[in-house]
Amino acid sequence: MTFLETFFFGNVDPQSRAVKPGSRADKLRIYITDHLPEIENALPDEQRGVLEKIMDAQGELDTISELDSFIVGFRLGAAFTYDTFVNTDTPYRDLTEKL
Repeated sequence: MTFLETFFFGNVDPQSRAVKPGSRADKLRIYITDHLPEIENALPDEQRGVLEKIMDAQGELDTISELDSFIVGFRLGAAFTYDTFVNTDTPYRDLTEKL
């Protein structure tokens, strides 16, 4: 199956990735997971709700940022591809070109 066929059938999922064990991202995730209950338990009930809303908002902001990075990266890749295979503008000409 070609990439375009795979894409057409919805089998391309750029987000289906796992954090590598022991990586910086994994260590940060563990740190957050380990310390969040400590913070939640130290807060009064009404402030726990505020913290939860802040965390939800941060998650939504992260998703927006990831989408933007994906779009910008895709556009950069398309620009590289266009310049490589379509655009023939160069500062010099090939010696085989007719004037």
